[in-house]
Amino acid sequence: MYDFIILRMKKTSLIILTLICFQQKAFLQNAAYSKLQFTSKEKERISIDSIYHYKFNAFDSAGKSISYYVEKLPSWLKFNVHDHSISGKAVKRGQYMIHLLASTNDTIIHQRFMLTVFNKNTINILALGNSITNGTNRFNSYRRDLWQMLHHANYNFDFIGSWNKHHMGGEVPNPDFDMDHDGHSGWTTHDILSPPGWDSTRGNIHIWIQTYTPDIVLVELGTNDVFQCVPVKEAMNNISEIIDILRNKNPHVKIFLALIPPLGAQWADKKLCGNDTTYIKSIEIFNKNVSRLASEKNTDISKVITVDLFTGVHPATDMYDDIHPNDIGEKNMAESWYKAIKKYLNKIKN
Repeated sequence: MYDFIILRMKKTSLIILTLICFQQKAFLQNAAYSKLQFTSKEKERISIDSIYHYKFNAFDSAGKSISYYVEKLPSWLKFNVHDHSISGKAVKRGQYMIHLLASTNDTIIHQRFMLTVFNKNTINILALGNSITNGTNRFNSYRRDLWQMLHHANYNFDFIGSWNKHHMGGEVPNPDFDMDHDGHSGWTTHDILSPPGWDSTRGNIHIWIQTYTPDIVLVELGTNDVFQCVPVKEAMNNISEIIDILRNKNPHVKIFLALIPPLGAQWADKKLCGNDTTYIKSIEIFNKNVSRLASEKNTDISKVITVDLFTGVHPATDMYDDIHPNDIGEKNMAESWYKAIKKYLNKIKN
């Protein structure tokens, strides 16, 4: 009799275990195939005294019910819970953080962006570069520090660009600033004109320039050219072509060319491209040519100005991997950009 009870208990346990495994498998399959994502594109710009209206939508691949919320809005915008939209009249020039949420019973997603209310005096600033401009999931890039400096000084500006994520498509650690930019990790000067095959969906400057008009461009390019052994003359020709494209869109554009940062100990003294030239020497040669190019391309109506991101940068303290800036390096870079561009900006008149 006891053997029979034990057998029944074993069978029952086996059935329960089977059911648990089945439920876990079903849950994992559901989790794997259920994805909640926003389907609406942020509306980030509006002219002053215009009516702003943005309906945000999301889609769940498993068909789950979606709820919509707002976390942060300026006082002049109101949230309509029935059609999950925000709307209002933009009566004051400025930049306003928008934080929206969508959720199912087990997932929450965020949509954060900076809404710019602009007028005729707003200066559009484009940060154009590589991973140093782009940032990562650990570091915001210099753009956050620069945005804060400009914002606190009450300048009338807007960061523009085709991209507002870090290089892996996610948010930077502190998405509390205007994140628009065109910094693309791993890209050379040539890639800005014609992107690499592995990243071709990002577009290129020929496409981007159709969607915005920069007044100021911060060009931070060249580190990847050095690493990939691009001849200096070729890189300078690429930058020259980029300048021409920018001027075709805005003949008065101000272009700031970075003298690119040095490299840390693990790279600086290594030989480059099969010859006796070290990486650090190659960067010095590159920067010398950037200075020469800036002088050649500079005009009275469209300034080309170098910004020194090389001098005073200490990789041991300012970089986290001997290539990319850490928090200290980002702030130092931002200060260099800020000092260079502030004379070309307008204050907001309240």
